[in-house]
Amino acid sequence: MSRSTALGYVYCMPNEVRGGDARIPVRACARALALAIALVAAFTAQPGPARAAAEATSLEVQGMIFVGSRAGVREVVLRSRTARLQPEEQVAELEDVSATVTEDEARRRSFTMKCERVELDIAKSDFKAIGDVRGETAEGQRYSAPWVQYVHDQGLLYTDAPVVMNDSRGSFRGNGFRYHVHERRFELLGNVRVEQRP
Repeated sequence: MSRSTALGYVYCMPNEVRGGDARIPVRACARALALAIALVAAFTAQPGPARAAAEATSLEVQGMIFVGSRAGVREVVLRSRTARLQPEEQVAELEDVSATVTEDEARRRSFTMKCERVELDIAKSDFKAIGDVRGETAEGQRYSAPWVQYVHDQGLLYTDAPVVMNDSRGSFRGNGFRYHVHERRFELLGNVRVEQRP
């Protein structure tokens, strides 16, 4: 019996993500992952070898897709080249990531981004994108920053790091930004200045 089977982990993430619609199996995976987390929680509540084994366990997968949604209103889709899952802590570390967040049942895009890695809170669908973060909002603001945080319940995308933003008006720099997903409102923060175009 494999370690993952012994501990009650259920993962059905593909080794490779190919073309076509992978969303149906991914939704099943999300339910399976929730079940796995509950099982691991039961193990960690027990003393002895079962708890020690659960605490030491993580799982690395290739080509992972994570889908998080709340009553069909907002949906987070993260695609990564590799991912390390730690179900007992309900977190995952993803590498070489692209993200898409949609706002409503009409699947209107709120924002997209790419980055080197993501720290994901599986239970909340919150994530922190780190390393050469580049993205675009539905309104056409293109942003780049060292890191960006998304808080799913609040519908808030933000950073307090230096940021460059380009849109139809020009190119701007600031000391951070706030993008309010519900209102589709983008705010540059602190020492905002216009970049001169060549």
